[in-house]
Amino acid sequence: MRGFTHCWLLLQLARGPAHGYELLERMAEDAPGTDPGYLYRTLRGFEDEGLVRSSWDTGGSGPARRVYAITDQGWDYLRSWSVHIRRTRDQLNRFLDDYAALTQREGGENDV
Repeated sequence: MRGFTHCWLLLQLARGPAHGYELLERMAEDAPGTDPGYLYRTLRGFEDEGLVRSSWDTGGSGPARRVYAITDQGWDYLRSWSVHIRRTRDQLNRFLDDYAALTQREGGENDV
């Protein structure tokens, strides 16, 4: 699941800019147990690659927080992952359909 954390993270940023803690909360359902250190390292890597940009939010109470937003390059990366995931899903569905047909034909248990 760790590889898909990148996709989920960019998808969350595509929904709108956010600071790290907010991203952790948003990702709780899609990528539960995301390590905060991993998240921040990934965000820094994304920024180095030009997939996200950050700025300091000094408004409000409390300390300044870094807010991340997806860039056009990040959108392109997200689109390419979407295509890759869709193709993988289609291949997995074909495999499961072939497996189900084989096990039904041979009278075996179909656990799909």
